Amino acid sequence: MSESQEGLVELILPGGEGVLRHQNNNILIANTVAGDHIQYQIAEKRRGVLRGELRKVLKPSIDRIQAPCPVANECGGCALQHMSLSSQAALKTEWVHQAFVKCITHHTQFTALNSSQTVSAGRRRVRWFIEGGKMGFRKRISHQIVHNHKCMVVSPGLNERRKQLEHNLQSFPPVIESIQAVELSNGYHIIFESNAKFEDVVLPDVNVEENVQYWWRHLDSPSIKPLHRPTFSFFDSISLEPYKNCAVDIQIGPNDFIQGHQQGNQILIQQVLEWSKGSHRIVDLFSGCGNLSLPLAAAFNATVVGAESNVHSVHAANKNAKRLKLDATYHEVDLFGRFAIEPFIGADTLIIDPPRKGAKRICNMIQQFFPKQIIMVNCDAASGSRDALALQQAGFRLKALRPLDLFPYTGHVEVISLWTS
Repeated sequence: MSESQEGLVELILPGGEGVLRHQNNNILIANTVAGDHIQYQIAEKRRGVLRGELRKVLKPSIDRIQAPCPVANECGGCALQHMSLSSQAALKTEWVHQAFVKCITHHTQFTALNSSQTVSAGRRRVRWFIEGGKMGFRKRISHQIVHNHKCMVVSPGLNERRKQLEHNLQSFPPVIESIQAVELSNGYHIIFESNAKFEDVVLPDVNVEENVQYWWRHLDSPSIKPLHRPTFSFFDSISLEPYKNCAVDIQIGPNDFIQGHQQGNQILIQQVLEWSKGSHRIVDLFSGCGNLSLPLAAAFNATVVGAESNVHSVHAANKNAKRLKLDATYHEVDLFGRFAIEPFIGADTLIIDPPRKGAKRICNMIQQFFPKQIIMVNCDAASGSRDALALQQAGFRLKALRPLDLFPYTGHVEVISLWTS
C-alpha cells in the first residue's frame, strides 16, 4: 500500500464510492461523502480503476453524519451509511436525472425523491455467509464476513430467524457455506447452500414449522430440494386498492425473483397500476413470476402476455395465473436472442423490466412491437439511460420519470419511466 495522501472527495458515484483526483487519476474510495477532506492510501488497481482506502476524515463534509450501524465501515452492504436519508434522496435523484437528462423535456413529469418516500428498513431477501461458527455479510471487496448481532436494514422477522439459525449452526453439516432467506406475507423460505450434493451429506435436522420451508441448494446447480414434506406454499400479498378493495396473493417459490422490500414492491406496483389505467392488453417482457403484470390482470380484468427466460419463473407465473383465474399467459423466451415477436405485438401497455444489464435488443427493435405506451423499470440507471436513448430514437417521448429508493443506505436506486409515442 502506498504512502498516505490527502484529497477532497468531489462526488459520489452510483454504487456509493467517492471520487477524488490524484495526479490526473480518479481514485474511488468507499465510506466517503462529497465534500470530505480526507487522508487516504491507494490500495489497488482493480479492473483498470484505482481504489483507495480511507485512513481519516480530516474535515468532514456538511452532509456527513455518524453512521447508525456499528459495522458500516466494514460491511459491503450499505455504501451510504454516512449520509442522512434526505442527503441520500437528493443524491439518488441526481443520479437518475443525470442518467436520463438527454430524454427529459419540459413535458416530462419528473418526481424527485425525498426522505419520506424512502421505504423503511425491512429487507426481506438476504444471503448470510458462514465463517467460524458465525453468520454474516461479506466485507467490501472480500470473502471475509462481518458479523453483527442485528442488521438495521433487514426485517425484524429475518433478524430473528438469523439468531435462531446461528444458535443451531453447530448441529448443521459443516459443508454449508451460506444460508439464503426470503420472508413472504405468510412464511419464510430458508435455503441451505453448499457445494456438496444433496445425497452426499447428512442433512440438517430442522424443526418443521408451518410458516417455514427449508431447502437444500447445490451452488453449482439451479436444482433445489426440500428438506421436509409436505412442502408449504408462501405468498406475496399485493394490495389492488384503490382499483379493487382486495389484494392478490402471488405464490413465490425459493427459485423465484422477488423485490427486496415488500413495501417498496407495493410502491412500484402502485405506480405501474396508475400508469396502466384503461389498458386492456398488457405485454410484460422480463416478466419474472408475474410480479408487475398479474396485479394489472386482477385490477383491470386485462389480458396479459408475458415473456421470461427463467423456466422456473415462467412455470410459477402460469401457475399463479391459473390459480387466480386470470387471463394471463407467460412464455419461456430468450429476450436477448432471436424470438418470434408476434404474441407480443400491439399492447396498450408494454412493460419492460430487464436485469441489471438492461434491454438493449428489445429497445432497439421496439418499433416492431407497436405499443401504445411503455413502462420501463430499471435497477441500474446507467443501462436504463442507454435503453432510454434507444426508445427516444425510436420516436417515443419520456412522459414521466420516477426514482424509487427501494434499498435505503445502499448505492442502489430503482428507476421507473413512462413512454408514449
